[in-house]
Amino acid sequence: MQTVVADAGFLTRVAKAADGFVAAMLDTDDGGAQVLAHRPAMSRLLALLAVYTEPGSAYHGQDWLGADMDACLARLEQLQGPTGLFDGTNLCSPPDSAFTLNDVCLALGLIRGGAAAAADPLLVGVAERLGGIIARATDAMVAGGVHTPNHRWELCAALAQMNQLQPRPDIDPRIAEWLAEGIDQLPDGMYSERSPLYATAVTNPSLLAIADSSDRPELLDHVRANLTAFLPWFNPDGTVESVHSRRQDQWQAFEAAPFLPFYRRLAAQDGNPEFAAAAAWLEGFPLHEPAKLLALTRLDPLVGQALEAVPASAAVMPPPLVPAEAALESCGVFRFREAGAVTTVFGGCDHQEPGVVSGLATNPTFLRFAAGAAVLSGVRLSRSFFDLGPFRSQHTRRTGSSVALSEELAATFYLPLPAAKRRADGIYALEHEGRFSAAMDFSSRPTVVHRLSTSVDVSVAGAATVVDVAFDGTDTAYALELTFAPGGELEGVVPLDEPDTYQLVAETGRYRVGTDVIEFGPGLAADPDSPAAYNPGESYRYLAGTNAAAGVKVFITGRTIGTRRFTFRAAGA
Repeated sequence: MQTVVADAGFLTRVAKAADGFVAAMLDTDDGGAQVLAHRPAMSRLLALLAVYTEPGSAYHGQDWLGADMDACLARLEQLQGPTGLFDGTNLCSPPDSAFTLNDVCLALGLIRGGAAAAADPLLVGVAERLGGIIARATDAMVAGGVHTPNHRWELCAALAQMNQLQPRPDIDPRIAEWLAEGIDQLPDGMYSERSPLYATAVTNPSLLAIADSSDRPELLDHVRANLTAFLPWFNPDGTVESVHSRRQDQWQAFEAAPFLPFYRRLAAQDGNPEFAAAAAWLEGFPLHEPAKLLALTRLDPLVGQALEAVPASAAVMPPPLVPAEAALESCGVFRFREAGAVTTVFGGCDHQEPGVVSGLATNPTFLRFAAGAAVLSGVRLSRSFFDLGPFRSQHTRRTGSSVALSEELAATFYLPLPAAKRRADGIYALEHEGRFSAAMDFSSRPTVVHRLSTSVDVSVAGAATVVDVAFDGTDTAYALELTFAPGGELEGVVPLDEPDTYQLVAETGRYRVGTDVIEFGPGLAADPDSPAAYNPGESYRYLAGTNAAAGVKVFITGRTIGTRRFTFRAAGA
């Protein structure tokens, strides 16, 4: 057996952070558990139990917490429907119920693992009621279905832990049936949703729980591969790259802190120095869900084990996190580090035949560039072409330190119907022609097609990244949108009417944060027929929506004729 030597400093910090989390939770006048949905109600109960059962907590053994625990339990029992599942946005949903039931199992594990639990009437009562919640849900959880890839593993994790607590012969075969579909892991280690949010909140913790609770250690290989894949994609500010995600975090700066327990667990289990280095760096940032983390350190001692001594400073990223090059080929995202500059190129958008829908990678940001604290968080290209939206690469190819992106757009004008297709009543088939729908029988008409091809070639050389944008086809307006992370000062640009919005009309612009500088340009002369604005496309605007990025914006505008070269350079001290 492996001897676990606890990291006393880390565990003390976790307990203190959990106390602070619970104190803030109790001080918030939000109506308490009585108004919470099932997932936050159970999360609240788990937090209370974590500190109540923790000897190092200021809340250890405080009986007055029992009233709040009782309110949480009453709320859960109220929300548990006749099938045993919990109602929410997805009614009587097995996977949504699984999120809550996984926390129920964690809570029961905390209670049953405590030496003094059997003599504590409060904990005995809580355990009995939590056991009842599991018993009422089991039939529906075994029989139930899902509707996203990660739901399968969340459901299996709940079933595996429920089976440990209340064994039934039909549970493990159901888990095996789901697992027989295969884990949806791409060759480079990303899961099919390509999302750091769902990797940390669902898939990795679920696979760990299934492996531990149902004796399937081979599932840990998927977690190892995913954690390895993410190593080069962390940022100095404590975020992790998510532009390639197929879920909502593609639009967010996703905090990396949720990765900490997974790197700690497998660094301890495998003696992996790269994972230990990542964990040490992540510990320099505020802890994510510290009360739940406290519960995990108690239930899985490997999470709280002392790791190999590595520098633990958020200010300095360890070598495994800063390789010179990194690529997730299946996601179309690439990263280059040279001469103090970090260039990230993204060309992995999914095709949008279904339209703007959840589950597709559609972020049109094709370039990020950083020079220390000066961060160009996004470069996008709008074109005025039948309102089809910004540039999204359809073809992406990397050669060394260069990445070629390209897209071909087409829009159609429809000519009169042939005589044989005409109707006396004028009522024709309602069809969607790619941009819009109408009762026009589009498929029966001759057409005139307009085309626009766009290629974006990105080349990295030292501190400079060169972007060549070339067009072929329709002559129309474009706007290159540069979005900078707030906090710096711009030079060489002209302010526009919108707040924090500028245009570069000549020469070179600069964005300065302290001594760190990004030079960018050249600018192009303003043209009233080429507006300095970002157009998300009709599929967003028709619904009064947008996918516009937030931050300080600089536009460079022009016409879709020939090739334009733009250079981004790290020029700080």
